[in-house]
Amino acid sequence: MRKEVYNLEFSRNCPDLTIFGYQFTRVDDYQNRITSLQHLITSYSEFEIHANTGKHAVTAYVEIPEHEQEAALAWAYSSETALSDILLLLSIFTRRDVFAVDNAIDDDTGKVIIADPRLYPSGGVLGASIPYEKRLIDPTDPLSGYNIGFEKCLNQIYELIGTEEWKQKYQRGYLLFLAQQAFRSRSPDIAFILCWIIWEHLFAVLNHEWLPEDRLRRIHSSDKVAFLFVKSEIKDNITEENRRQIEKWIKIRNRLVHFGSFPEVDPKNSAKHSSEYDSVYDDVISFIRFTEFIIAKILKLSPSHALNTKKMDDFLKV
Repeated sequence: MRKEVYNLEFSRNCPDLTIFGYQFTRVDDYQNRITSLQHLITSYSEFEIHANTGKHAVTAYVEIPEHEQEAALAWAYSSETALSDILLLLSIFTRRDVFAVDNAIDDDTGKVIIADPRLYPSGGVLGASIPYEKRLIDPTDPLSGYNIGFEKCLNQIYELIGTEEWKQKYQRGYLLFLAQQAFRSRSPDIAFILCWIIWEHLFAVLNHEWLPEDRLRRIHSSDKVAFLFVKSEIKDNITEENRRQIEKWIKIRNRLVHFGSFPEVDPKNSAKHSSEYDSVYDDVISFIRFTEFIIAKILKLSPSHALNTKKMDDFLKV
């Protein structure tokens, strides 16, 4: 049995990939299908792809194993299989809503796609954190290779999240559902708040065995953020300078939650107004990136610094 898969983008030259027994292969007209997805910039890699608004497209088939295992993650319905988990991981790591159906959805079926066809603006740290490993398609042609590291890494991640220890520690990976919601195409303020929920959730699940619920709620946000930086081994210790940056994030969070906007800046001086807004925006992006760092750590990856902002580098070095 096989299903049609929407929006899966393969690595350059990669013909197929197998994750936990599910084999994904390109459709015959993959080039036309992949170029029809949303692309925000014009690029020249395996294919010439021009920036475009984009749409959903069937880009792959997935062969279903004869005996499917139940899902490892905390889906709402117990009927979900491991394929649902894998599609979620593919969505997060390729930064597109990847989903599978028995038959392609077209105008004659009466069905409607509710998934978002747009590229995720966030989550890039996770994809960049996957180690590159080259496999040659033609041993005589050094340019024929592709990154087999993506397939290997996702299999390792799925093996990890399927262990009883990981599922118990992280409540069957609910943080991954939150991550997909945060990384999807949203304005930075909404992404920031959704990332904040991830931090609150992680602090709770990592401390619920020894802290009652009312005590969890009363702990100051700065202590929660500091705890997760140290617990995730992103920082060995939190300095006073780090505390000041954490307080900036808290000020942004409080302003967004209570007033629906970023902290007020001086509107009278246009130059100062622009500078202050840029500073707040940088704080927002750095917090989103650090959320990606923590998730990478939870999935046993070494977070990539390719997308670091200056504020991230300043935070990490003090």
